[in-house]
This record gives sequence, C-alpha cells and structure tokens, in this order.
Amino acid sequence: MSYIVTGGAGFVGSNMVRKLNEKGISDVVIIDNYEEAKMPNLVGLQFIDYIDFFNGLASVKESLEAIDNIQGIFHIGANADVLENDSKVMMVMNYEFSKLYCDFAVRHQVPFIYASSSAVYGNNPHQGGGLDHLLPHNIYAWSKWLFDKYTDGNKVRFQNNKIIGFRFFNVFGWGEFHKGKNANIVYRFYRMMQDKGCIDLFKDEIVRDHVYVDDVAEVMYNAMMYNHFENGIYNLGGNHPISHRRVADIVIETLIEEGVVAPKDTSEYIRMIDMPQELREKFQFHTFAEGQLNLISEITKGNEVKMKKYIQQLIQKDK
Repeated sequence: MSYIVTGGAGFVGSNMVRKLNEKGISDVVIIDNYEEAKMPNLVGLQFIDYIDFFNGLASVKESLEAIDNIQGIFHIGANADVLENDSKVMMVMNYEFSKLYCDFAVRHQVPFIYASSSAVYGNNPHQGGGLDHLLPHNIYAWSKWLFDKYTDGNKVRFQNNKIIGFRFFNVFGWGEFHKGKNANIVYRFYRMMQDKGCIDLFKDEIVRDHVYVDDVAEVMYNAMMYNHFENGIYNLGGNHPISHRRVADIVIETLIEEGVVAPKDTSEYIRMIDMPQELREKFQFHTFAEGQLNLISEITKGNEVKMKKYIQQLIQKDK
C-alpha cells in the first residue's frame, strides 16, 4: 500500500515523507531529481523507492504503472524559481507533470492531493481562494494557475475522485537549505546575519502570510486520510500576515537571546536597500490567506513562535 510523494527530496516534500513516517507509513515512493544538494533531506526518512523525474514524462508514467497498490499521491514537486525565464521548462515541470500525476490518480481511483501556490493571486488585494481574483505575474504563477484551471475545468470528470489543491503561502522550516534565493525569508535573513552580520531589507513595505512546513504536511495528511475537505482548492497559510521587518526583528531578537550576536537595538543590524527593478516586476508585496478554513487555521496558528523555534534549530545546526 504505497503513497507517492513527488518532490519528496525537496523542502516540503521531504517533510511530507517525514509526516507519513511519523504516522506509521513507510511504504513511500519518492519522485524527484538527483540534485546532490537535496540528498541530506532524505537522511532518517523511510521510503521504498526513488524515481528520477528528469528522465521525462514517458519514463515517469512507465515507472508509476509498475508500482503495485498505490493508495494516494501527494504532488508537491515543482520548479519554484520565480525568476525562471524559460516558459517551456516551467510549464513542462509544473503543468504537464501535474496533469500526468492527476490523470494517473483518476484512472487508478486514488486520492490526489496537490500543491498550488498563493503566487496565483499576484498583487491582487483579494486573496480569498477559488478561481476569482487571480493575477499571476510571473511564469511560475501562470504554471500554477493553469493547473488549478485544469482541475477545476475537469471537476465533473473528476467528481468521483478525491482531488484537493492547497495554495501554499510562504512556507518556512527545516529542509530548505538547498533552495538558495528561493528559500523563505526567515532562513535567508538568518543566513545574512550569520554570513555578514546584518540583514539587507528592501525599503518597500512587504507583508507576507507565512506557514510552518510541518503544519503544511499535517494539513495535507488530513486531506488524504479523512473527509474533512470537499474537492476544491484551498488557501493554506498562517492566516496572520507578518511584515519582512517583523521577521527581521524575530531573527535578530532570537540571535541576541541565544547569545549569537551582541545585544543591540534590532535596527542597528538592518541595512535598508532598494529593490532591483527586474525583481519588482515579479514580486508579491502582500499576501494573506483570506477565507481560510478554521480547520486549517487551527493547525497553522502561532507562526511567530514557530519562526523562533526554527531559528533556534538553525543556531544548533551551525554550532
């Protein structure tokens, strides 16, 4: 009785595998590439096979068909580089592969739980779920928008199958070390402090809704195993937007409390900088998981405390 986790060596995917292991499930098949930087995320995880998606759609489809008794698919893998300029690469990875996994789940009548993204909202002030108020503003967001349209447009054909999408807001937590510039701002601010003793903060006001990676995995597990959610697309955030400035303060305050840096006013560790124009055109300045279900919000609450816990873990890792 196997569960498929696409992107299972990546940030959210490896935490999804860990969540399954914690729930007593070890028959997990991971689909990902062989990027060396991701391999440390696999340490301590229990799984039975690893499929390289880089061999292409036909190869992955053949590998899926060879797996016995699949119970469900967690589709998390994606190209999340918002600065990717090759639309063909992005659409194949995020749209064509998503269709492959979804159609496979429907043919085999197993649940399909997938990761969408809050990026589909762009800078629209209304971010209340569903297919309204969507303003994708980069090719990554368009790829996620297109697959949301696919699942919604085929909802009659898919009505006898569990198909649930979650629009991840800004996910933070353990396992994002390989993501570089695409890592959550909590980790990036922490690294700035460790590497150069200050945080570069854009002068523009940026307020984002963050969500802890373990909470994301818990919500997706619940969606797979129980009937708490009807088929559809749901916001998955912390339901509590936090400014980049506040995140910077949390990072610095935690480093001070842990004795890593000298006690000072947090502003002394912050350097205000201008945002590059090429980033400004593809950037979300405000996100908020409006209309989020109470069931999700109960799981994801308390994010400032969880950020501090995460920073403490990073400090221990670097000792």
